[in-house]
Amino acid sequence: MRPRVSVEVVGILAVVALVGAVVATAAGAPEAMKALQVLEPKAPTPAPDVTLRTLQGTPLSIKALKGKVVLVNFWATWCLPCQWEMPLMENLYQAYKAKGFVIAAISLDQDGAETAVGAFVSARKLTYPILLDPTFQGAKQFGVRGLPATFLIGKDGYIKGVTYGPREWDGPEARTLIESLLAARGSKG
Repeated sequence: MRPRVSVEVVGILAVVALVGAVVATAAGAPEAMKALQVLEPKAPTPAPDVTLRTLQGTPLSIKALKGKVVLVNFWATWCLPCQWEMPLMENLYQAYKAKGFVIAAISLDQDGAETAVGAFVSARKLTYPILLDPTFQGAKQFGVRGLPATFLIGKDGYIKGVTYGPREWDGPEARTLIESLLAARGSKG
């Protein structure tokens, strides 16, 4: 005969496991940032209040996404490293969008941007929000220096990390980083 485990004991074990997972995720965030070569700002920096149009023509404000963890990625259809990382970003988006994670991919394509970007997005079956910035308004406000450029914004609306160049956005380090940002309370910096 097997001993019976009470509901209370099972509940306590579940809470302990959950707390342990959150602590392990938070503890892994610095290593994940280092592995992904994501740099933290030197001082608490709010994300710029940028409003751009989506591929469908709807305005979307980065400020309106406060309360969510946001990966802002500047890219272009002609950028080969961007082409490589965007499907990986889609995988990350699908894994965490139900938990409050958003990707705002901002295209810097200029001539015929809507047609070129639309074909690019359709061919790769990307479902996260795609914004158009043909005049570099958003890129200037974020201080973009090259492509791809990625900014991680916490739920508090502050930039938590910046990186240039392609990253393996569906790898274990990226998942640990996003999980830690989703678990964070809302402190600045």
